[in-house]
Amino acid sequence: MANHPIVPKEAKPAEWPWRVGLVLEDGALADEIGQVLAAAGATKVFSFRPTVSSFEVANALERHRPEILFVELAKTTKPPAEWVAEVRRDEDPPLIVAIHAGPDPAEMIRALRAGASEFLCPPLQPAISEAMERIGTLLEAKQAKLTERGRTIGFLSAKGGCGATTIAGHLTAALQTVQPGVRVLLADLDVQSPSGHSVMRRAPKRYLPDALEAVRRLTSNSWREFVTPGTQNVDVLAASQDPWMAVPEQWRVESLFRFLSRHYSFVIADLGRHLNPSNWSYLPHMDELIVVTAPDVLALYQTRSILQTLTNRGFDKGRIRIVLNRNMTSPQDFWVESIEQMFELSVFGVIPNDYFTLDKMAEDRFEFPAGSPFGNAMVKLAGRIVRPNGAGPAKKAA
Repeated sequence: MANHPIVPKEAKPAEWPWRVGLVLEDGALADEIGQVLAAAGATKVFSFRPTVSSFEVANALERHRPEILFVELAKTTKPPAEWVAEVRRDEDPPLIVAIHAGPDPAEMIRALRAGASEFLCPPLQPAISEAMERIGTLLEAKQAKLTERGRTIGFLSAKGGCGATTIAGHLTAALQTVQPGVRVLLADLDVQSPSGHSVMRRAPKRYLPDALEAVRRLTSNSWREFVTPGTQNVDVLAASQDPWMAVPEQWRVESLFRFLSRHYSFVIADLGRHLNPSNWSYLPHMDELIVVTAPDVLALYQTRSILQTLTNRGFDKGRIRIVLNRNMTSPQDFWVESIEQMFELSVFGVIPNDYFTLDKMAEDRFEFPAGSPFGNAMVKLAGRIVRPNGAGPAKKAA
């Protein structure tokens, strides 16, 4: 992966916010498991001895619906495969962790063949932590199937200086104005000139390559290691500057965006300027692509080139939006109408040339410039994104 600042990991307690059921013999092993789960934040919803009937365990699973079941399969009243089949009668059965007094290969094979996800024996640490991390990933995946997918919106600058990063950063705050409490991620995917964290006035500790490297084990809890809190309900995933960074493997990119779309209502992705091998790897995962241009000849020429390249490579034109930034007070309508005719696309948003507001912004903290011409235009743009069918094409800046 790319070179980037190495930040030492801080030791932190594991967090397993899962509901668990126990089917264990009383004794030191059961006590140790109970202590580990309590320390990790798990909630014990029931506890039985292995001699209890599978029918009673199945009823408890149906009533309490734990996500994980710890069980000594070797001590149940029926063979492991038969016992597991009888207790897993619910449509959404828990994951099973088989517990055994020793590292018996035959018992491990029997347990795994019966459907156990993990097999543990003393000493429980660190094996139980590693097992619960793997199980956490599986549980997150199960929950994701029931979660409405968020929208991923990419911002691509026609050329350097068009302001796509500034717009993307402030849009995260504007979305909070339009839809209070919505969860938003600002994902900086620009490896050439990453500056999303600078717009948000944040100093990241971890970076995009770290998240891609660890994508197999991402959960709600582990994700906190990789993002930097921005404003309220906004997180920042920072990119590290490395122009020679290898194009990420597609399975890593796909896994990352599948995770992000289940945890945020909006993922605002800064793709940098121009089309390049790096942002091409992210483009298939954008629900919409906003090309930010400006009223100057070079920016419009680059916009035409980007649109032609996207079309020639099969990118759906219906997913492309044009935002005109740094628009002059006059002749405003002329630029909008000319751009729409030139590119055969409606202008999705118009941002005024509000240098005064942007130049006066604080350098030590992020503040959304509500009430300014720039701020009003950003709120209007956010409204169009939240309610895409609620307004026609832009004609004037706010």
